[in-house]
Amino acid sequence: MSTPLIGPGALTATQHETGPDLPRSTRRMLAHVHDPGLPDVDALAAQALSAHARSDAAHAEAFPELARREAELVGFALDLVEAPEDAAGTVTGSGSESALLAVLAAREARPDVRHPTIVLPDTAHPSFLRAAQLLGVEPVVVPTDAAHRAQVGPMAHALDERTVLAVVSAPSAAHGVIDPVAWIGTAATAKRVPLHVDAGAGGWLLALGERLGRIIAPWTFTVAGVTTISLDLHTDAYAPRGASVLLFRDAATRRLTGFGSADGPGRPALTTTTGFSRPGGPVAAAARVVSGIGPDGYLHLAAQTLGAVEALVAGVPSVPGLSLAHEPEASLLLLRVDGDADVFTVAAELRSRGWYAECQPSWRGEPATLRLTVSAGTRAHVDELLDALRESVAAAEVTGAVRLPGRVVDHLRRLDPGHLEVHDVRTLLETLGIDPLGATVPLLDALVDAAPSRLRAALVARLADLRTAPVRG
Repeated sequence: MSTPLIGPGALTATQHETGPDLPRSTRRMLAHVHDPGLPDVDALAAQALSAHARSDAAHAEAFPELARREAELVGFALDLVEAPEDAAGTVTGSGSESALLAVLAAREARPDVRHPTIVLPDTAHPSFLRAAQLLGVEPVVVPTDAAHRAQVGPMAHALDERTVLAVVSAPSAAHGVIDPVAWIGTAATAKRVPLHVDAGAGGWLLALGERLGRIIAPWTFTVAGVTTISLDLHTDAYAPRGASVLLFRDAATRRLTGFGSADGPGRPALTTTTGFSRPGGPVAAAARVVSGIGPDGYLHLAAQTLGAVEALVAGVPSVPGLSLAHEPEASLLLLRVDGDADVFTVAAELRSRGWYAECQPSWRGEPATLRLTVSAGTRAHVDELLDALRESVAAAEVTGAVRLPGRVVDHLRRLDPGHLEVHDVRTLLETLGIDPLGATVPLLDALVDAAPSRLRAALVARLADLRTAPVRG
């Protein structure tokens, strides 16, 4: 007689965890989740995730079908970015892992450089700074222009004999604009520096948009000097999180990311990523979703996404107190709140109406903005979203802007990020009446925004420590 190991309430609890109160694929999620507006896609992904939950994508000999699916996935992505015939690719676990491997390949290609550097604009994704830290590479950060694009002259000037890689974005994760990839590619080629294009935040959409006749600045492998490109599959490819692709102009560059060992007692070990095992579920789900949607399906979804962006751009001026902070070039919209309201209260009001959007803190003299990530599923509900924005701004104007006590602001300016402890953050939150385990509230957003830029990362890190403290017994 078998003894049940799973308690009678476990499955019920799991069903509750996937309820509508958590972020999931839905048209009302305007951050973190991209929704194709097609329930069948979610069902297909869930089926593949479940079927391959115990498989290991690092062992092709044991899971040959998974290896074949991965090869097809890489091939689809290479065709999308117009890669040459001898190009290659790797399915990674995230855009951050892709960044790490891109920097690794660049470093390994130049063993003659004793103190290597990478050159990147100040809008580059922070995963490249993390990669530099882990790999012992010095990041050289170059200021962007007023439109938050990389500047060709300063980027070119920063490239020298120690530079092993230059990084640009298409588009950038924070502002959704495309760096001048072709011009920087020319400069990088002249100085024999490889160029990586981080296209994780919308490159899939940009490539499809070009096929739909949109005029898009060149950024793919058609640009001379581009040696690697990273694409996230959970964005406009609509795969579940856990699978991204890193693409290489040639297979020789891909081999630089590999590591193998046969010196120990077991079987020879090989990895082309950062680990010797990889969850098969996300790889299988991404492959099933991409093959299921297919080229024509993706063109349709891209048209829906771009149509939603255009409709929102046209509709935002009709919302009193709201304006576009930047002209969008992909699927990210940044909105500025004017008048008596503030962006933090508008975001909270929007959440109370069933829409989830996030605030982006002030930066380089620009005020905080409301950040909306648009997807294909948004297209049919643009009018509903505009109505919610209109109501939220009106309600926020009645509430008034969030005001932090002067003593709190003064205290923030005196804090040392190098010595910030959990109890310091807890005291701040208690002073403002904020529950560290609760949902984001306008005061918390305002607190992060008011912190000096040198303090923000430490403040958010200690807040994360509070929220993820171990629960024992």
